[in-house]
Formats: sequence, structure tokens, C-alpha cells
Amino acid sequence: MLNGVLPSSIRCIAWASVADGKSARFDCISRSYRYFLPKGNLDLDRIRQASVHLCGTHDYRNFCKLDITNSEPTFVRRIDHIQIEPLNEQDSSQSGYQMCELIVTGSGFLWHQIRCIVALLILIGQGKEEVSLIQSLLDIERYPSTPNYQIASELPLVLFDCQFNDIEWIYEQTTLRMTIAHLQRQWTSFEVRATMIRSMIQQLENQIIDPTNLPVFGQLSLIDNESNALLPSNNNRKSYQPILKRPVRDSVETKLEKFQNKKSNLSSNTTE
Repeated sequence: MLNGVLPSSIRCIAWASVADGKSARFDCISRSYRYFLPKGNLDLDRIRQASVHLCGTHDYRNFCKLDITNSEPTFVRRIDHIQIEPLNEQDSSQSGYQMCELIVTGSGFLWHQIRCIVALLILIGQGKEEVSLIQSLLDIERYPSTPNYQIASELPLVLFDCQFNDIEWIYEQTTLRMTIAHLQRQWTSFEVRATMIRSMIQQLENQIIDPTNLPVFGQLSLIDNESNALLPSNNNRKSYQPILKRPVRDSVETKLEKFQNKKSNLSSNTTE
């Protein structure tokens, strides 16, 4: 019945009986996000080394977009596990086009936290930033304000799983089969397009006289801007400004003060 009124991009495949007052948000004990990205020129071992320092309970204010609408905001969260793995095997000459999957699991996440983490890990994987960048940004006393950096695109980000205690899902088999068939049709459409584009690239690469001057696929990063596009990234380390040397944004305390002053001004104007 639900699937009959939902758009085709949303499918209900299981249900469970729960007690009154059960909250899908606040009773969730674990969430898992997946981020899909091309390997390009990324050093996955550097990303793995940096990811280790993100795990645990930390203040992640330098890894999110600050939300200070709460009078006493907290940026402490717990990340249980981060891993990045290639999705398929390819020969070494085509490894830049190999897709990877970054999985982040934790108790809960802040506004844009995953996209901020991915952006920083990409820069570390490209060799533009040191692995120690993560530890530095987790040191709130030393870095109380977030340096300016662009966050990763939302396109490859998926909330993949939510875990609850004492819930047994009942899967509807007919709906499962229909959903699989629906996704297979989508996969076919996008895979055909990707294959066509890849073929075009190969044909164009064959016309390059000096193969050493071929564009490096890793120069296409998933670093985002206001248009939410997948943008070319400047790979020239000489012109790259390290994140810890960039101008910083307002601290939590400064943003809270501005927010409270704005509320006070609005309140006084309303009274008058």
C-alpha cells in the first residue's frame, strides 16, 4: 500500500511492529554511510592511516557545518569504524578509473560531517595534506576555529543502514524482487552511459602523441562548491595552500554570541 503512493525512487521493503513512542531517530543505535568515489590518484593507504584517528569519541566541530540554533550545542559524536576499499579489480593501467567505497559507521553524525570528512581524506589521499591533519583538527584547544575548506559533493553519499535494538524486520518477498528489478533497470541505464563515455575517453587517448601528457584522472576531485558540481582540482602543490594555514571561520563561541544578539534585536524590535 505504501509503495503504491510513494515515488519510484523510494521503496518500502520491510516492516516491524514496535512499541508506542519508538523513535526512528533517537532510538537508532548505529548509522552507516557510504560514499562512492573514483580511485583516481588517491593513495588509499594514506586515507586508511588518517581514518584511524577519526574513530572514537571526539569533538568534531572542525569536521562539520556549525549548527548553533541550540543554546548549548555539542559537537561530540562517536565514530566506530571507517574503511575504504576498491569495488572491483582492474589492470594497473586503468586503476585510476576504479571505483572505491568509503564506509563510515557511528552513533550519529553532525551537519555535513561525512562530506567534510571525505573532503579532507581526499586531500590526504592526493598527498596535498599530511596524515596528521586529522589529529590536528581534532585538537580543539589548538584549533578552536575551522579553517576554510570546501566540502565534498553530496551526489555519491548514501545513508546505507540504521541499526536498532530489539527490532525484527519482516521482508515482503514480492516487493524485494520488484525493487531488485527496478534497481537493475537503473543500473543498466547508468552503466551503459558510463561505458559509452569510457569508450570515448579511450578513443581520444589513442590520439595523444605523447602519453606522458595525458590528463591524470585523479585531478578530477569530488571537492564541492556552491554549485554542487564535481570540479577539477588544482594538483599543483606549489599553489596549494595547506588547510591549517588558511583563514578560519567564526568559532562556536563567536557564532553563538552573534546568534544571541540577533535574537535579542529581533525580540526588542517586536516589542517596540
